[in-house]
Amino acid sequence: MSDPLLRAFVLDRLGLRGPLWTAAEAADHAVDLGMIQIDSIRVMGLRNHELAWAARAEAPVSGLYDLFYQRRAMIETHYPVFATRRDWLPWFLRDFDKALNADRLRELRPLMRRIVKHIGEHGPVSPADFDTERVAGGFNTIKASTKALEYLFYTGKLQIVGRTVHFHRLFDLTERVGTDLSMPLPNWKRESGLFFVQSALSVLKLATAQQLAERTAHHIGAWRGGLPQARKLVEKAEKQGLIARVPFGDADGEKAPHFALKSDIEAFSARAGISDDQARLIPPLDNLLFNRRRLTELFGFTYKFEAYTPQHQRRFYFALPILYRDQVVGQLDAKKEGDDWRVLDLDIHGDLPVEALRLATHRLARIVEASRVTVASTVPVKWRKGLTGNVVV
Repeated sequence: MSDPLLRAFVLDRLGLRGPLWTAAEAADHAVDLGMIQIDSIRVMGLRNHELAWAARAEAPVSGLYDLFYQRRAMIETHYPVFATRRDWLPWFLRDFDKALNADRLRELRPLMRRIVKHIGEHGPVSPADFDTERVAGGFNTIKASTKALEYLFYTGKLQIVGRTVHFHRLFDLTERVGTDLSMPLPNWKRESGLFFVQSALSVLKLATAQQLAERTAHHIGAWRGGLPQARKLVEKAEKQGLIARVPFGDADGEKAPHFALKSDIEAFSARAGISDDQARLIPPLDNLLFNRRRLTELFGFTYKFEAYTPQHQRRFYFALPILYRDQVVGQLDAKKEGDDWRVLDLDIHGDLPVEALRLATHRLARIVEASRVTVASTVPVKWRKGLTGNVVV
C-alpha cells in the first residue's frame, strides 16, 4: 500500500476522518464534496446518499434532503443521478446540438411543450403523473414523458425539486427554483474546459493523472470528447498550476505522482495529526469509491458492488466497506427486517475492535429506528456476540 499520509489525506478531505460533522456545519461540508451519488436501493433502512451522509454527519438524514430541495445548495441532476454543487450545474447540462440524441429531442418537443404548460398550471410533477408510449431509454425502454422530462432538465427548462413517497423525482419550472439556474450554458471551449479538471479533482480530492483524466472524462461527457480530451486538459491544468502534486507519497519516485487542489493540501496540513478511533460504514457508491482502482492502490482493498450480480454468484448484496484508523478493514452486509437491523454477512481482514464495530452498527440501527441488532448464525461467534443486542435510544 502507499504512504499512510495519502490515505489520511483522501479520507480527511472526503469528510471520513475526525469528528462527525455537527448539524450546524454539515451542509457546508457536504457542498465541499462537490457531488453525492443518489441511489434508490434501500435494504438496510437507508439509501446510498443517506448512508454517505450518516458516515460523515451527526445531523439527521433530513438535513441532507433540506440541502437538496429546500436550501438547494446542491441540485439533483437527472442521469447519472447525483446531487451536485449548485454553481456547477450549468456545466453538466448537455449540448444537444452536438449530442447523439438531438433527433429524439426534436421528436419530443411537442410533448415537452405540453408538459411545461401542465407544470405551469398545476405545479411540480413526477414521471408517474403521465401515461405515454414507451421509447428506447433507461435499461431498456422508458415512457416518452420520462424522456421528455429528462430533456427538459438538460435544456435547463426544469429542475428536480424533490421526491415523492415512492422516491420518484419531482420536476418544476427552473424559473420558480432560481433565476441563476436559467443562465445559458457556459462556453466550455472558451473557458478551456479546465472547470472539468478542477471539478473532477474537487470530487476525488486525490488522484493520479490517469485517475483524474478518467474522472474528468466523466464530467466532460462523451459527446464533448471523453477521455482523449480529458487527458489533454489534465496536462494543461498541471502546466497552469491549477492542480498540484502532493508533497508526500512514494519517496523514491517509482510510483505515479498524486495530484490535489492546493486548497486541499493547505487544509490538510493543519489536520494531518488527527486521530480517529471510530469505525465508519460507507455505502457502495460513496465518493471514496468513485474510482475503484484508486481504492485498491491506496488501501489494498478491492470492492465489487454485487447488487446486480445473480444471487447464486455473489456473497454480498449491498456490502458496506468498513473504515477504521485510515484503513479499509472489512465489509459488512445488512438488512432491516421489521424492528431488527440484521447483519447478514461480515468479512474482517484488518485490525478492528469489536466495540468499534458495535458502535457503528448500532448507530445506523438507531438512525433507521430499529430496536435491535441481530446477526446471522454464519457470522463468526466473536462478532455475533459482540454486535447482537438492543439498540439504546
